[in-house]
Order: sequence, then structure tokens, then C-alpha cells
Amino acid sequence: MADRMTGFIKEHYPTPVPANYRAVSNYMWVHMDDCIRIHDMFKGGFKWTKDDYEQAVVLRAQGLTYKEIARRLSPSLSLETVMYTLRRHLRPKRVREPLSVEELKEISRLVDEYAGKYLVVDIIDKIRSQLNLDNRRNCNITIALRIAAHAHYKAKIRDIDFDDLAYRIATGQTSDGLAAKELDIPYPAMASRLKSLRAKLFSPVWTEEETRKLIDYARNCDSKPNCAYFSKVLGTKSPYQCNGKISRLRSTGVLPHIPNI
Repeated sequence: MADRMTGFIKEHYPTPVPANYRAVSNYMWVHMDDCIRIHDMFKGGFKWTKDDYEQAVVLRAQGLTYKEIARRLSPSLSLETVMYTLRRHLRPKRVREPLSVEELKEISRLVDEYAGKYLVVDIIDKIRSQLNLDNRRNCNITIALRIAAHAHYKAKIRDIDFDDLAYRIATGQTSDGLAAKELDIPYPAMASRLKSLRAKLFSPVWTEEETRKLIDYARNCDSKPNCAYFSKVLGTKSPYQCNGKISRLRSTGVLPHIPNI
């Protein structure tokens, strides 16, 4: 079937003419999505390369639409994926200066002053604003780690039932960020521990069958995929893992990107 399809494409849509997979579908008497799936199986899922970026930039400069560029590159690409990838690729990168020794000392002093008086999220915002750290590299993480090292928050972290918390997060009852806010502790203080506990609850390795089911579900969704629902149906992966897998599949072009509007 793959040979028949590729032969039809070579005859009627020679390079660089993009193949019309609706016409291919009519010729093959196979649903268009299945034709695209055969293409992915035959050639492998689309992965962006430097040449693809450069070709897409040139085509965009020539006035082609995102949809036309997507058809030129791969039938499994959507216009949203091309639009998102080009915008991310062409977006200028911000250069941030590292924190100085003096700023680190001042952060520690302010953490001692604010610990227990304000919520953790407010402490981070207050210190960043007070010291004007918006142009400093990893300032939020640095402040959060300094807060986590404070005796007040070390005591709070020791009282957490991480096994129960990991289970609630893995089953979609809460999220890492919400749990950190509810417990009023810095997220980095629990991130690595929760990651290892979640790995014990659900294997981090995705099988081909699990991936295929996720792709089929995501492609047939009329709206944003419900990872909590799919996790219950699948039974072997958490909503957190399903959401991460969908993000990775979108970044590689296997699934279309849904832009934030």
C-alpha cells in the first residue's frame, strides 16, 4: 500500500509540488488521516532540521501562507505548528546577566526578613521588585532555593506526606504548582522528590501502543485534549505524563500546535 501511494505521489506530484492528500485518499480509497499515517510510518515522523527552518523562513519571506509552507514540508504538519515554530525560531533571545555576589547576599538577608511573614510567591515578587532583578538570570529559582534553605520552610517541608502528595498529583487531583501554593513552600524544594515518586507510580517510558493511543485520541479531539480523562482511560500514565507527551509530540510536528489566542 505504501509503494502504491508513493508511486501515485511521484507520478502526479513531483518534487517540489506538495502532494494533495485528499486526492491521494480518493485514489487509494483510504481515509486521508490514514494516508498521512502511512506517510509517517514510511518516512518517519517529521522532525525540524536547520534546513527546514531556513526553507520555511525563505518561503514565508516569499509570501507563502503558513498552510502552504506546511504542505511543502510534510502532510502531517499543520499551519499552527509552522506558525508556532517560525515565531519561536525567529524570536530574539533575551540576554540576562547573572546575579552578583552582593545581590545574592541581599536576597539572603531579605529572605530572613520576610520568612513566615508573607506567602512564598509574594516573597519572590517582593525581592525581585525591590532589588530590580528582572534582567537577572534565573532570579526566581535562586530566590526560591534560598527560601527553601531557610529553617522555617525546612520544618514545613519535613511535615509533608510526599507519598500522598505525589499520588494526588499523578492522578490529576492537583498539580505541582498548585500544591506548592497550597502548602506555601517553594516549588524547587519538592520538584525532584515528586519526580522520583511519580516515576514509581507510573513508568516514565512510553510504549508504542500507549503513544499510538495518545496520538489517535489527540487527533480526534475537537478541542484541547483532556489529559485527566485520557489518563483514566489508558490507566498506565498520569495526566502530568500525558500532557508532557503531547507537548513533545507537538514540538516534533507529530501533533499540531494549538496557539494561545
